Amino acid sequence: MDLPLSVIENRLKEEIISRSLAGYCIDGLAARLESARGSRPVLMALHDELQHLPQQDRWQYVEPSALPDIQAQRPPAPTLPAFYLSEAEVLNKIYGGWLGRAAGCILGKPLEVGWDHEQIRDYLEKAGALPLDDFIPAQSRNGKVLRRDCVPSMRGYVQLAQEDDDLNYMCLAVKLLENRGPGFSTLDVGMNWLSSIPFLWTWGPEHVVYLNLAAAIGEHEPKEIDLERITGFMNPGVEYIGAQIRTDVYGYVCPGMPEKAAELAWRDAYLTHRRNGIYGAMWIAAMNAAAFTLLDAEAVILAGLAQIPTRSRFAEAIHQTIAWCQADGDWRTTAQRIRDSYDAYTFAGAINNACCVAASLLYGWGDGSSLPAEAYERTITIAVQMGYDTDCNGASAGSIVGIMVGGSLLPPKWTAPLNDTLRTCVAEFGQVSFQDMARRTHIISRILRKVC
Repeated sequence: MDLPLSVIENRLKEEIISRSLAGYCIDGLAARLESARGSRPVLMALHDELQHLPQQDRWQYVEPSALPDIQAQRPPAPTLPAFYLSEAEVLNKIYGGWLGRAAGCILGKPLEVGWDHEQIRDYLEKAGALPLDDFIPAQSRNGKVLRRDCVPSMRGYVQLAQEDDDLNYMCLAVKLLENRGPGFSTLDVGMNWLSSIPFLWTWGPEHVVYLNLAAAIGEHEPKEIDLERITGFMNPGVEYIGAQIRTDVYGYVCPGMPEKAAELAWRDAYLTHRRNGIYGAMWIAAMNAAAFTLLDAEAVILAGLAQIPTRSRFAEAIHQTIAWCQADGDWRTTAQRIRDSYDAYTFAGAINNACCVAASLLYGWGDGSSLPAEAYERTITIAVQMGYDTDCNGASAGSIVGIMVGGSLLPPKWTAPLNDTLRTCVAEFGQVSFQDMARRTHIISRILRKVC
C-alpha cells in the first residue's frame, strides 16, 4: 500500500530542511515541492533527487556514515585509567546506569511537550516546584496542562517506571545481545524490533524503518535486503535523536572500552540514521563505557567525542557547549545559547539535545566535590529543565551519572518510587525488575569482555 500523499509531502518538506542543515544544495527545491503537491509520480521523482544532492562548495565539515570512515576522522583517543573494578563493582555501576536512566526518563516524561527552559520554569514556579527536587507536579497555576498519558510519571503518582521508548530500547538491546551475541549485525537489530515491539511504539526514523523493513522482508525471510534503501526511503530524520536514545546498554556491556561500545552502537544506529544521528549514538555509548573508570564529567564527554569525527557539526557543538559552560557558570544562560545556536535542528535533533546532555553533566557533576546524591539530582533536574526532548535527555544524563556513582549511592528519593519495576512492551519482558535487568546485562558484559 502506498503512503498517503500528505505523508509523502510532509516528509519531503522535512527532508529538504534536513538536507539544508547537512550542507547540501537545496536551491529551488522548496518551491518545486509546492508545485508537485498532489502528484505522486512527481513527488517520488523529487524524493529520488534528494538522495543525490551535491554538497555546498564551502561546506567545512567531514561527516561520513560508514564505520571505517568515521574511525579515520576521529581525534587521538584519550588515555583512560586502567580497568580496576571488581565484578561486584561492575554490577553495581550497571545497576546505577539502569536506575539512573529510568529515574531521569520518568522525571522528564511529563515535560516532553516542546517547551523551552523559560516555559518549563514558569510551569514549575507556579506549581511551587522550584527548585526542582522531585518529580513533576501534575498541575500548575499557569494553566498549562501536561500530557495526561504521563500521569504515572508525575509527582505523587510514580509507582514504577512507566513504559517509554527510551526504556524499551534498553530491553531490546539486552534481548539482541542475549540472542545474537556481540557479533550481531545491523539487520539483526531490525529483525529484533519486528519480533519484539509493536509498530505504534516507534516514532520518527524508527517508525519509518520499521515499516520499510517489514515490507521488504516479505514472508518472514530477510533475503537480499537493501539496508541503504530501507534506511533512506522517506526517512527525513536520519539526524534526529532516535539512535542516541538506544545505545546506553552497549556502554554498560563494555566497561572501560568506549571504542568497542561505539562500534556496537554504530551497528544499531546504522539501521535508521546517518551522519550526526549516528555520532550521537556512538557518543552516548562511549560515554557510558568511559564512566566506569572516570570521575570527571568533562573527561567522560571527551572520551565519547574521541569516537566520532573531529570535523563534524556534532563534535563542534559539544566543544562549544563545554566552552559556554566554562564561561557562563549558569545553566540557564547556557541553555539559551544552545537554543539560539542550534534551534534549527528542532525538538528531536541529535545535536541540540546532545548539547543539553553535555551541559547538564558539566553543571550537575561540577568539580566532583558534591555528594553523589546531590550530583545525580542536580544533573537530571538540569537536563529536563533545559527543554527539547526532556525524557531522552534526563535518561541519557541520568545513565552516565548513575554509572559514575553506582546504584548503591543513588538517592532513594528518586529510585525508591520506581519500586524496582519497569513496565515495557518488549515481547518476553512485560514487567521486569531493574535488579534482574542489571544482572542480565552484567552476564553479557562478562561474556563480551572474554572475547574482546
